[in-house]
Amino acid sequence: MRIAIGLAFLSVSVLLASLLLKIVPDRHGAVVEGRKAVSETIAMSCSLLARQDETDRMRATLVAVVKRNPDILSAAIRRQNGRYLAEVNDHRANWDADSADDDYSYAAVPIVASNQEPWGTVELRFQSLEPQGRFAVLRYPIVRLIIFFPAASLLVYFVYLRKMLRHMDPSKVVPGRVRSALDSLAGGVVVLDDKGRIVLSNASFASAIGSSPHELVGRRIADLAWETADEEASTDEYDWLKSLEEGEAQPSVLLSLPKSDVERLTFMVNTTPILGDQGGHRGILVSLDNVTGLQKKEMELKGMLEALTKSREEIRLQNDELKKLATQDPLTDCLNRRSFFERFETLFNTARRYDTSLSCVMLDLDHFKSINDENGHSMGDLVLKKVGATLQQTARDADLVCRYGGEEFCILLPHIDIENATAAAERYRQAIANIVFPELTVTASIGVSALVKSTNDLQALLDEADKCLYIAKRQGRNRVVRWDEVPDDIEIDESKISRTVPPESDVNTSIPFHAVTGLVSALGYRDAATADHSRRVADLSVAAASGLLSSTQIYVLEIAALLHDIGKIGVPDSILLKPGPLTPEEWEVMGVHDRIGVEIVNSAFDCPELTEIINSHHAFFGGKGRHENLPCGKDIPVSARILSIADSYDAIVSDRVYRKGASQEEAFIELRRCAGTQFDPELTERFIQAVLDRDENRNTAMDPVSKQSALRVGSEIERLACAIDNRDKASLGALAGRLHLTANSHGIPRIAEVAGELEKLAADDAEMSQLVEITRTLMDLCRATQNAFLDRITETVQPPASTAVTDDQSLTAETTAT
Repeated sequence: MRIAIGLAFLSVSVLLASLLLKIVPDRHGAVVEGRKAVSETIAMSCSLLARQDETDRMRATLVAVVKRNPDILSAAIRRQNGRYLAEVNDHRANWDADSADDDYSYAAVPIVASNQEPWGTVELRFQSLEPQGRFAVLRYPIVRLIIFFPAASLLVYFVYLRKMLRHMDPSKVVPGRVRSALDSLAGGVVVLDDKGRIVLSNASFASAIGSSPHELVGRRIADLAWETADEEASTDEYDWLKSLEEGEAQPSVLLSLPKSDVERLTFMVNTTPILGDQGGHRGILVSLDNVTGLQKKEMELKGMLEALTKSREEIRLQNDELKKLATQDPLTDCLNRRSFFERFETLFNTARRYDTSLSCVMLDLDHFKSINDENGHSMGDLVLKKVGATLQQTARDADLVCRYGGEEFCILLPHIDIENATAAAERYRQAIANIVFPELTVTASIGVSALVKSTNDLQALLDEADKCLYIAKRQGRNRVVRWDEVPDDIEIDESKISRTVPPESDVNTSIPFHAVTGLVSALGYRDAATADHSRRVADLSVAAASGLLSSTQIYVLEIAALLHDIGKIGVPDSILLKPGPLTPEEWEVMGVHDRIGVEIVNSAFDCPELTEIINSHHAFFGGKGRHENLPCGKDIPVSARILSIADSYDAIVSDRVYRKGASQEEAFIELRRCAGTQFDPELTERFIQAVLDRDENRNTAMDPVSKQSALRVGSEIERLACAIDNRDKASLGALAGRLHLTANSHGIPRIAEVAGELEKLAADDAEMSQLVEITRTLMDLCRATQNAFLDRITETVQPPASTAVTDDQSLTAETTAT
């Protein structure tokens, strides 16, 4: 603009000089000369006509001349005596004789007769050469020229220079070696002037946007079709001059440019002011890192993470369903034994602490064995299912309804005294009697007990209700008996109360069940396979002891089975998790876990009977055993003998990394082979029969993946997804390794294989998108595993109809820990 203004003033100076030197024609003089010529021509014509005395032709000539010459306002022919011979356009009003000859707006030319005597005068009134009015000066052509010429020159010069200067390459002043260095950079580099115009661009940026450095010079960088690439950033237009205005570098920002209709380029833009020689800011250095590939991967990763979040939510919902199943008896939907004991303990302690009421109802279906024998197990299952549903519908929301044994149910009523509990029990009895079955009537005998100050533990409350249940049956069945109404002198045959072995009156059952589940959870975190084995052994032990031991003894036996391998917490990982057979030296180290387990249980619980069962379950019936000073034969506690058989059976049929588990028939053969030497022969046969009874109504063709496996794998994959969300590769690798071991121990080889691959990729610091993809595969496998199990649950009735509920691999401990 400055150059254009200078050139415009120079052009005006040249124009004025040309006027001064009279190089430019004088329009005013030319007009005056023209008027003189017109006036003389008319006068000559009139003189000739005057000599011929043709006055009419003189008038016609004057009219024609005025009509053809717009510069003439009016005209007239006047005789010498002053009389007008001819007049055009009201000449008399326009004529002022005193102004004639001022600027040649008035012309009076004499007409001469033949004798050269004056005949008259031709008078012409022309347009005034002096402009009139407010803007009269603008009527001077020279004035209009002086105004128009510089303005037009300025515009023409500006447009021309603006276009031509774009073709001037200021980068030519940059040394070649510097340009080569800039062009060798992978990232884009652009230099802007203080108006945001591109002064210099390296080849990387130019080629990225499909242009050349030469074509970009002179263009405003803001004129490129920039868009904000970061969705969280402001959508306002990016201020390229902000760094110049503030005098400091600006934070990085993501901007995108369209390269085609379907492709966009993304740049990480940084701007820094350029200092001049005097310290002022002369321009801006812009670095543009092409992150299109990274942005594309980031978008893909974002989409994958969204899909991963959706999958994780599905797994979470399935885990919740599995956790619910883990606390329920799958046939009746009532609580199973372990979840019941855990909640019972909480309510019992609360009632003792705040001196509130707590009642227990023990219910047993009358003549249930005959229902199974005469109508089949399917009818027995239907009866149990309807009875369970009826009890849950009749009970309050706060009551706990548990399937305690095969046909035995236990209901816990918090904040209810024995009077109201008896009324509730009567409602249960009537509701069961009102259930309609085809050609079948079902009744129940019920015992009721309530917490009193002398009640020391929850098992005593259960024993009281159990004894009342026995009395109800002895008095004719289909009735309710409450503990405080039982006469002191009534004789109770203890041997007929759910067992054939006399009770051990000194059994201490004050064992905190929450502490038990906590220890099992710790063992599960240390070695999931061992924790699962312990739960299965507990299920088998309860099934074998049903009808043989009292409810108190079964309770202690179940806890002993859950904790019999707790000592493995102290075994080194190199031995505990070894994927192969152990050496003799390693077996010696492994053997120490028995003593560790006994010490843990002895110090954690004040229950000598529990410690004795765990300590004696490795004793051999025929003598000797795994350790010295162990009892033999009938001196071994019955519970320890049952636990020994159940422990060995599960070890035989379970898969190991280094061998396949034996079949049930092979396990029975092995148990019978060792009967008399290692196992009690009578209890061995009882155990085999209990297993057969338990499996009679179960679908043995089911997939071996249990709800324990499905839930444990799902929980660990949930944690994997959280690590992915947090981009925590270190935790991801550790969790993947743990999942690999868990899946192997639960017999899910495909998940184990993929988890191992994920662990290796995390250790190799692979790209996050690759880790997300592997995690998605794991989640798909997990969902498929859980769906398969949940689908089978809806189609298959798993629990036994006539033996104790076995809590098929209950997950109460994991649920609590999670």
